[in-house]
Amino acid sequence: MKRKRQKDFKSGRAYRRKTVALVFFGLLVLISLLELIPLEQDFSQKENRPLATRPKFSLEQAADGSFMEKYEAFRTDQFLGRNLWVSLKNRMDLLIGKRESNGVFKGKDHYLLEAIAEADQEKLEANLEAIGDFRAKYEKVPVYLALAPNAANILSDKLPRFAVTKDQEGMFRSISQELGEGVAWVDLSKTLAAHKKEEIYYRTDSHWTTLGAYYASQQLAESMQLDGTKTPKWEKYVVTNIFTGDLSLKSGYQTGYQESIYIYTAKNEKEMPQIVVDAKEGKTSTLYDRTKLKEMDAYGLFLGGSKGMVNIRTTADTTDRLLLVKDSYANCLIPFLVPYFREIIVIDPEFYEGNLNDIMEENKISRVLFLYSGNTFVQDDKISGVLRDG
Repeated sequence: MKRKRQKDFKSGRAYRRKTVALVFFGLLVLISLLELIPLEQDFSQKENRPLATRPKFSLEQAADGSFMEKYEAFRTDQFLGRNLWVSLKNRMDLLIGKRESNGVFKGKDHYLLEAIAEADQEKLEANLEAIGDFRAKYEKVPVYLALAPNAANILSDKLPRFAVTKDQEGMFRSISQELGEGVAWVDLSKTLAAHKKEEIYYRTDSHWTTLGAYYASQQLAESMQLDGTKTPKWEKYVVTNIFTGDLSLKSGYQTGYQESIYIYTAKNEKEMPQIVVDAKEGKTSTLYDRTKLKEMDAYGLFLGGSKGMVNIRTTADTTDRLLLVKDSYANCLIPFLVPYFREIIVIDPEFYEGNLNDIMEENKISRVLFLYSGNTFVQDDKISGVLRDG
């Protein structure tokens, strides 16, 4: 009887081993077959970013190693059940106390805060040198640089315990010193820090709110010595109460928090100039695209999202013309600049293929403003390109 039990036990153990081996082999076959099925997506709505796609093989790319780099990025971005696994990973990280995902901190009071970016010194120096050369070429045109501090800088008290971030204020000091006297530095950090108890940053998005942009516009108007008599009295209107921003999508932290987006208009319509907004997509008489409120990235409401070049003509009683070189942070601030300028030419180097020297020569530009978020500026590789001749 004892031998029979031992024989049955060994037989059962062998059976279990065979079952596990067959299941494992079956999974390998399934995964191999799935490799052949085109499950690729060009864009992740959940993370609000483009995904790496399967690279085309070439002997040249195989030789220099770039093919394997691209294939590794492709396999990281494209696999079955990706969104489910990303969600499960974030849940497990939260259970073990981790409060950072994909460069985003899960902070206090529903705040998601993008980590402060480390400066790419080579790109940063190239941009600063190009701005300096540009200023020297057009020495009669005032040039200003304003960097918006990111939320993790101003709202550091909202960061999770033990979170470590870069010293963005130190970066700003270094940048302002390297600019020299030719380019005017506009300090937005002190202005925003004075209003840190207010809703100046979104909780789920990487941008400042329209209120934060309003306070920044006041500092810009003062630093640029714009005509204060042209400033209208503003009132705000909510356009949505169900906004969930890009940091929730990027990090995978689905906090369930929905927030409001506001736009500001003049209380007295006569105080606000009429405008014509001319972009590649066509002309319009508004700086807002309400159709974007129905899309994943509702911040695209402002200026209809980022575009290479937008020309804003106004009926403002002035001959002042502004060239605004910017990233998406500036989009919700532009309405506050309209009363001061006859024309605002808006350039986003990320999408612009031309050269700013052509704009300077073809238009009567009287001021130039570079307005960026701190994180974008210290890693940007496009600014120097649009400033160079050729």
